[in-house]
Amino acid sequence: MTTHFQHGIAANVTGNVVGNIAGDVSGGVKLPTQVLAANGAITIKSGLVLLTKADGAVAATLAAPTATVDDGKILYIVSTTAQAHTITATTIGFNAGDAAGDVATLGAAIGNGLVVVAYQGEWYVLANTNATIA
Repeated sequence: MTTHFQHGIAANVTGNVVGNIAGDVSGGVKLPTQVLAANGAITIKSGLVLLTKADGAVAATLAAPTATVDDGKILYIVSTTAQAHTITATTIGFNAGDAAGDVATLGAAIGNGLVVVAYQGEWYVLANTNATIA
């Protein structure tokens, strides 16, 4: 079945889409989101993590992604408070750094954080806003 989209026609699409889509896509994409207001584990492998604890730093742990299954998943981790939150990539570290690079400490400012991508069981840093990894 071929469906043609023309200007001014709204449609909902469910299921898999194969082929090309031309034109504007409105409405945006809502990422899976986790809010951490206290110490704990980051439980999503893809999406947005907001560190919101205001009366001290969040100590967050990030488990290793599963090789092949999680490859290409992107995780955005952002501080919404002026705290020196920490993110520990358990076992593997960031950028395959193991224990020498397993803790990211954010500077104490709103908006600091990391963007990481999963590949073959590792978290690789795509973007770093005022985080020290050691």
